[in-house]
Amino acid sequence: MKPPWILRLAWRDLLFLHWPLPAEALTPHLPDGVTLDTRDGQAWLALVAFNVTGFGVRGVPLQLQFPQINLRTYVRVQDVPGIWTFSLDAAHPLAVVGARWAYQLPYKLAEASLSVEDNWLVFQSSRHNQPDMDSHIRFRPAGPVFRALPGSTEHWLTERRSLYTLGWGQRLWRADVQHEAWPLQVAELARFHSGLPAQVGAVALGAPLAHFARVVHVKGWPPVGQPRDRT
Repeated sequence: MKPPWILRLAWRDLLFLHWPLPAEALTPHLPDGVTLDTRDGQAWLALVAFNVTGFGVRGVPLQLQFPQINLRTYVRVQDVPGIWTFSLDAAHPLAVVGARWAYQLPYKLAEASLSVEDNWLVFQSSRHNQPDMDSHIRFRPAGPVFRALPGSTEHWLTERRSLYTLGWGQRLWRADVQHEAWPLQVAELARFHSGLPAQVGAVALGAPLAHFARVVHVKGWPPVGQPRDRT
């Protein structure tokens, strides 16, 4: 029986930026037993920037709010599709410490904001003591809301409900989330700068595939150990 959810939160004003890359560019950055997921022979690198609101642990009255930006790719373990995060920069020390301890995720503390300027959303982050990891992105939704159709590239990139990480003792963990289907819109970029892709050697990226989502409401489950794929 699946245990009860332990986290509740919302992701708001979320920007997906995706770049196709050769599989060999990302495979070296994954641990043994985690298989890179590809579509039409290509891997995908993603930056996801958003505001977290109403972040709380079940049974605890405290709720947190903070901006966050993640660098990630897509993987499969035992044929279950999911997400592998290379870094997560967040602007709340309690959330950073808690996620690093409970989920063993590579969270970094950053100064960050997500604001509105002249009908544009502006996300900015600066990782503590690492100015080369700064991000500054100016964006807005530019089309009607749609739900990605199963089989489409947008569905393959966004509709994932499992997150993989290396837990205590280098054991592979999987943490699942539940939320409604993404209310996607095409996004328009007025400015993009981020040093985060350089963490995996991606320093000459072209124009990304960009999407926006206003809000999804999320429940999260505790991580559980997973057998690794055989290599």
